[in-house]
Amino acid sequence: MLKIGDKIKSLRKAQDITQEKLAAYLNISYQAVSKWENGTALPDITLIPQISNFFGVSADELLGMKEPEETEELKEYEKIYSENNRLGKVLDNIVLSREVLSKYPRNYQWMLNLSYPLTQYCDTDEHRKYSSEHGFRDEAINICERILEDCTDDSIRHGAIQILCYCYADIGKKDMALKLANEMPDIYLSRENLLTDIYEGEEQIKQCQSTLLTMVDICSNIIWMLASLMGKELTAMQKIEFIETSNNLYRLILKDDENSLFYNCRLSRNYCKLAELWCESGNTKKAMENLLLAEKAAESYDMCFDSAEQAFKSLLANRCTFNPKAVGKNWEGTESDMLIKTMKNKVFDSIRDTDEFKQLSIRLR
Repeated sequence: MLKIGDKIKSLRKAQDITQEKLAAYLNISYQAVSKWENGTALPDITLIPQISNFFGVSADELLGMKEPEETEELKEYEKIYSENNRLGKVLDNIVLSREVLSKYPRNYQWMLNLSYPLTQYCDTDEHRKYSSEHGFRDEAINICERILEDCTDDSIRHGAIQILCYCYADIGKKDMALKLANEMPDIYLSRENLLTDIYEGEEQIKQCQSTLLTMVDICSNIIWMLASLMGKELTAMQKIEFIETSNNLYRLILKDDENSLFYNCRLSRNYCKLAELWCESGNTKKAMENLLLAEKAAESYDMCFDSAEQAFKSLLANRCTFNPKAVGKNWEGTESDMLIKTMKNKVFDSIRDTDEFKQLSIRLR
């Protein structure tokens, strides 16, 4: 059985925490911590719960009575969190994460688990208002700053950096966001890119296809952003060309819309944007055509979202699958619900009274 002093030292070293910091948390001298680790003294029994909470472990683990593995309780919490994430129950995951952290206050993964929904509750005006009133963004910033201060796990730190980059930029701390972003590895040093060269055989093919899908998604989203960022220097037709290019990237890799699985939600968004742009240009026929394409993509996504894991059929992606249980969303509605919400925009007033538009609204409801 591992001595408690050795265990404290091991946990402290693994989390890159000084004796002074642990001592300050426990309101004792750092010499006392040193004596525990040297085996010349033992911590008072009343300090065991505090020490356990500080390191985010159970008392049994601290005393060497259990292996340092996730408890069954945490596994159950993770299942609930994953399902809430899949269903877009953002507020439920905030409540759940806070409950877990009340029991495991230094569990860095769950600190990150709380930070994500705190920043994701922003898909509607109502969400953004509620988030602002309850200080969600500030809470996420505080949590992520604590993670960077104490956590040594790179994957968790990178998640915290991602959140801080977005949040700092939103609150006018652009310099801090830039500093963090510039400390991250470039795209050529990413896990996905490196693995394409390391794997062999079937694993290498699957990784190449997975990386390709990720890159296409990134590129398509960047083109979408450019259509907005360059808005003042682009004509309406040039904006349309940008969004169609974004769609074409998905179609080149995935061939047909019905074979796009997860990416149907991206296509539906793009078709909606194209419909808006065609309306602004006065071409109501094209606008309606794109709304109908958005309907098809939205329905395809909603159908596969509620089904079992499926494989892509395209030769460029046929080793990859879409598992609805592994995908999260920021609200509880469907993609079709999002289309209904978009169709309420004033830009569609010119076609709102047409039979096609009315029939589409009825079908979606």
